[in-house]
Amino acid sequence: MSLDLSAKTTAELKALLSNAEAVLAGANTKLHARAEEFRAAAEAALASRRVAPPGQRAEPDPALDAAVARIKAVAAEALKTFDLTPETAKARGITTPHALLASNGAPKTGGGVRTKKFRRCPYISYRGPGGIAMLQYAVPPGEGAEGFWSGGLVAVGSAESKTGFDAAMEPDAAVAAFLKALSELAPARS
Repeated sequence: MSLDLSAKTTAELKALLSNAEAVLAGANTKLHARAEEFRAAAEAALASRRVAPPGQRAEPDPALDAAVARIKAVAAEALKTFDLTPETAKARGITTPHALLASNGAPKTGGGVRTKKFRRCPYISYRGPGGIAMLQYAVPPGEGAEGFWSGGLVAVGSAESKTGFDAAMEPDAAVAAFLKALSELAPARS
């Protein structure tokens, strides 16, 4: 009998593997056959997900690295041009302002990565009274998939605001759409 563990998360698979090994280490030999079956199925499911061992990094992707560098440059330009502080956003009626970048200064990771819509999706965003200005570089799942740029204004609560854009744009057009959206949402620095 083969077990289908495809619906389990990585954490659940690791817990299942640990539990199976604990049963195998125990004295109750009646459970050993079933525990061995669970261990083999969990190991196979983890191997199929290509979970990297601790300390091992993914292969470098020059296109992704260039996209992240460009997103950071656009963020620096936006921070110089517009007042994107949380205080300003709150004064304009935004109860949960977005930071343009992640707390470590890097682009944020899109919700599309968590839902597996995209393999990688670095993005920047700013929430204003009229929506969310976003700029992203999304890499679809699958080996060899090429990433694409998109940017612009999305409605708060829309699918795009949660998982990112689906439409590909030229990089310069995406940046221009993002900066145009920012100009509609945020006051210019004086």
